[in-house]
Amino acid sequence: MKIHQLHPWQVTQPQAEAIQKYLREWIVTDNQVRTVRFIARAQFAYNQHNGCGSAKVSLLSLPDLKIVEQYVLSEKLSDPLAPNVFSFCKAPLIVKTLQQLQRTPDLIICDGRGLIPPTRFGIASHIGLLTNTPTFGIRSAPPGEISQRLGKNRGAWFPLKTDNLYHSALLRVCSPLPPVYISIGHRIDLKTALKYTLLCIPETIDNARLSALYCPQPFGLVLTKQPSDTSAATAIQQSA
Repeated sequence: MKIHQLHPWQVTQPQAEAIQKYLREWIVTDNQVRTVRFIARAQFAYNQHNGCGSAKVSLLSLPDLKIVEQYVLSEKLSDPLAPNVFSFCKAPLIVKTLQQLQRTPDLIICDGRGLIPPTRFGIASHIGLLTNTPTFGIRSAPPGEISQRLGKNRGAWFPLKTDNLYHSALLRVCSPLPPVYISIGHRIDLKTALKYTLLCIPETIDNARLSALYCPQPFGLVLTKQPSDTSAATAIQQSA
């Protein structure tokens, strides 16, 4: 897939922060998702003992959720993960992995943040701009008052905003497990991101290889069958 070279990668942390601030003005928060045939799931792991990073990109087809392509690349990172500019370490390797795809995804889901403060420019926003593709982020949510108040049924969600921008939401995808943060990355709105999260995470996943695609760190998202009489689309509508 085509990647847009928007800036150099070998920069200092202050330069990276300045680039993030500049690129943040390019983010589109209106929904531009059209027909979705292929969704790319981008995941990243960092080994702090040897300084190596690994990126895995899995391409799923809708509506059958079959893995039609999957690539993993690992390499030694030249710079350690630095606070507030994590995406400058993660994005280059994720981009290299995305470039292995033979098909072009219509939507990308990244482990990590999108427009969530404090930087309001996480890996999901960075990858969205570099690929010019609708993108959103998924990450684990720590225990807290809001998490405890969130409904236990699949599809329950609670919107979060800063300065009148609804940038993310807590979403319950599986009753026994903690909720996850879903955040806008680029060219998508929050409700559409929630909709496709639920479409991509069915209530029953018997294939362990498939279920591993939806594991935002640090907890493992292992889905089991949960009783439900509500479809993903209905759950989103009722929670609005």
